[in-house]
Amino acid sequence: MTITDLIQDIHLLMECEIVRFTLEGDTLTLLVVGDNEEDHDHEHEEEEEEHSCCEGLNGHLFSLVFEEVKNYVFQGQECDNYRTLSVKDDFGHLRLELEGSSFEDDGSDIVIEFDYETYSVTDEGEIESPDA
Repeated sequence: MTITDLIQDIHLLMECEIVRFTLEGDTLTLLVVGDNEEDHDHEHEEEEEEHSCCEGLNGHLFSLVFEEVKNYVFQGQECDNYRTLSVKDDFGHLRLELEGSSFEDDGSDIVIEFDYETYSVTDEGEIESPDA
């Protein structure tokens, strides 16, 4: 894994919504959905079809799996989905600041912070519905 890979993966977190995260033992999994195509305003419809900046994001599920997680901190209240406000990664320490929203309650500001040894990103493919 190179620093270029890390930067691209962190960009993925900023462009997607986190829909679920689980911590099992020392493995943390983030499920993220690229669903922001409608948020972009494109001036040239023909160019958009060929080389869209959002190509491959809308309705696409990715899993990010962090291994050997230590010093896990969760602040806030679990929600139904999360919008990423900021991501800070020092290549071994990740801090996510999220804005959570819930269907039944008011949302919550969330902070997830942890150290990790390795991580991987898996493209889980397109999804048929908003339920991940």
